[in-house]
Amino acid sequence: MSETKEEKKKELVLYNKEYLQGQQGVGMSRVDPKDIRPPEVRLIQKSSDFNSFADSHGKVPITGQFFHNGRLEIFDSFECYLIFAAKSTYIDKRKPEEGEKEQYRVIGAMADDSTLFGMVFRSSSLYTLSPLFTATVAGKRPMYSIKVKFETKELQGEKGTWRIPVLRIIGFEEDSKKLRELEEMALRYDLNADKIAEQKEEEEEVEKAKELF
Repeated sequence: MSETKEEKKKELVLYNKEYLQGQQGVGMSRVDPKDIRPPEVRLIQKSSDFNSFADSHGKVPITGQFFHNGRLEIFDSFECYLIFAAKSTYIDKRKPEEGEKEQYRVIGAMADDSTLFGMVFRSSSLYTLSPLFTATVAGKRPMYSIKVKFETKELQGEKGTWRIPVLRIIGFEEDSKKLRELEEMALRYDLNADKIAEQKEEEEEVEKAKELF
């Protein structure tokens, strides 16, 4: 028997975005929260495999745009709060003879809805976070209380032209409810700092993304 218009309408209303968000944890009651990695925001470079990154409408980002692989959204820039940062090392699987190199792993919360994401900063973007670290020390306040904006900048050199992320300080967060939310998230990740810093990227992801940063 075919569905009536009313039944179809009811189904659309029931399974809307808000309803599904409320069902997010169903089936995962026995999953260790520490094993759930936040989605990543990547800066698309010329070396990226564009076909591996497409938004919910099938649109593919261009060089210099950010791609959020959890939301499946493309940004030219975005605002957020960084709640965790850890310096670690990695080995470029394409050039293992060069040995270990430094990187920063961060976890942030999007400014618009507080959803979490991760980012990795390497090579020419290693010191992208320096303005935030400076503002944290100079302002004598936690990193998570400072709203920042990520944009991009073009660099040129012997190897060609590429983009790097640029961090700009937007201002200090003063809303107590927002600060409490950010504080709780920051403390939770700080307790697992060693595990996060030592996480290794999957070979498949490295092959897809190449040297994104």
